[in-house]
Amino acid sequence: MGLENISMLMWVIIAVAGILGVAFLATKGKTVANINKYIVGFVTLGIGVALLVTQGGLIDLGGSTPTPTLTISEPTSSGDTTRIICAKEDTTVTLSAQDRFTSIASGGTHRYRLNGAPALTVADANTLTANPSDELEILWGNASTTAAYFSAVSKEIVPCSGAHTFYTTTVRNGTVTIDVFNRDGNLINGNDVNQTFASGDTFTLNARLTGTYQRGYPYGGIIIAEYNNTDFDDVIVNFGGQKTGVPDFFTVTNTANVAKAYTVPALLSNAELSGTVFLDAKDVNPGNLNDPVIRFYPSNYYINDDTGGSFEGPNVEDEDNVRTYDHTTPFTISIN
Repeated sequence: MGLENISMLMWVIIAVAGILGVAFLATKGKTVANINKYIVGFVTLGIGVALLVTQGGLIDLGGSTPTPTLTISEPTSSGDTTRIICAKEDTTVTLSAQDRFTSIASGGTHRYRLNGAPALTVADANTLTANPSDELEILWGNASTTAAYFSAVSKEIVPCSGAHTFYTTTVRNGTVTIDVFNRDGNLINGNDVNQTFASGDTFTLNARLTGTYQRGYPYGGIIIAEYNNTDFDDVIVNFGGQKTGVPDFFTVTNTANVAKAYTVPALLSNAELSGTVFLDAKDVNPGNLNDPVIRFYPSNYYINDDTGGSFEGPNVEDEDNVRTYDHTTPFTISIN
């Protein structure tokens, strides 16, 4: 029997009990079927009243305690929202990060904000308590500049559940190998293989970036080319990115030097990025001691304290011009 039928039956019983109670009280004589009519009437009427207040929810005659409910809105596939009843007062949330390639735990600490409140932190695979429908913003890895793994950001809605795990995959830092080849196709090594320049020469040298197996740079980064302004008019590095501003944290090693920066795409596992380095020598023969140097810096997420601790990025430096990840790979383009 459905709940609707049970409810209807209860109302019928209440009505019958009330009618019988009134009828007994209204009959003539002191007894009905040798039973005192007042006792029967009051008992029957009392039963009807008790059932009435119980069915109406005015009192609880015992049994299990009702489960608290919470009305929340959840989005539908059409973009509208639907109202649902959640029988959970709170949800135990676990934050767990895994290595993108090996699925082992990334470890570390994660920062989170509930409904825009001040941020808190929790260790990997540990829990926090939230309410169903809360907006949870997570900074996986807590924007550490020295941790083994790069950070990540996600936004979640806490579900109507007693317990729930949010997880993501993060990428472990590795090494990147920079190779630049001379006009003969030989790898420049600074010893017996260099690139010879004469006054006014312009060369486009083939170059390559190679990552490390099961590690990488999920947000790419930048390459900064530093060269002596008395020897070269320009140095352009192209690995599929574009020219960008030199970050404020960078300072040239010589006051006669110039720096230019170029973006680099993501580099995952032992993939390769092919590119070029264009060098334009001045009309004087470049000096052998003024070798151009290119340096790779990766991007990462960071915490912007100027905007109340918002999670921003990825970028190579934060709002205070501090590097967002402690990694540098240099390569010297040896010339003669």
